[in-house]
Amino acid sequence: MIIKDAFIEMQSRYLKILNNYYPAHESTGFTERNLTNNFVASMEKIIGNNCISWFEAPITDKESLHVDAIIFDLSSKTLFIIEAKRLKSVSNLGSVRDDIVRMHTKNYISKLEDELIDIQINKRFAIVLADVWTENDATKNIYKNWPKCIAGEDFYYSDKLGFESVNRENEWKRKYNILIAVDEIKI
Repeated sequence: MIIKDAFIEMQSRYLKILNNYYPAHESTGFTERNLTNNFVASMEKIIGNNCISWFEAPITDKESLHVDAIIFDLSSKTLFIIEAKRLKSVSNLGSVRDDIVRMHTKNYISKLEDELIDIQINKRFAIVLADVWTENDATKNIYKNWPKCIAGEDFYYSDKLGFESVNRENEWKRKYNILIAVDEIKI
């Protein structure tokens, strides 16, 4: 499955970075944009020349609403809508739930597809990317209960990947995890 392959590739990209550079000087904070950028780069690598991607894609004319990224796979006529979050506490889960609802909103999806030329999208996926530092009971529970903690439904695909194999002797590598939950959008 292309999404699973891209998530594993994303972990490989992170491992390459983290084996050579720790980008959060004296803290445990990586911006969510890194999740989006590395996942999109992984999808582009796998899809190849049939991939079109865009960050901060607008989903309405009247408000400044956007999604973090979109990917069109022209060969499979598939749209991937991506939102990313840093999960620092249980309060962040409500924002993830709101993102999931927004990614399934027909009017917003139509807006994303309106400007496509000579292609009709046949499949759509909502992708939630997240990272969590398991530093306290709340974040450990988020990790343990992923993705049930964001929705009671079953997802098309979900996974959790860690970084214990980083070639550094730091405690953070046992606490940092990336998460994914994917839902097929039915219109």
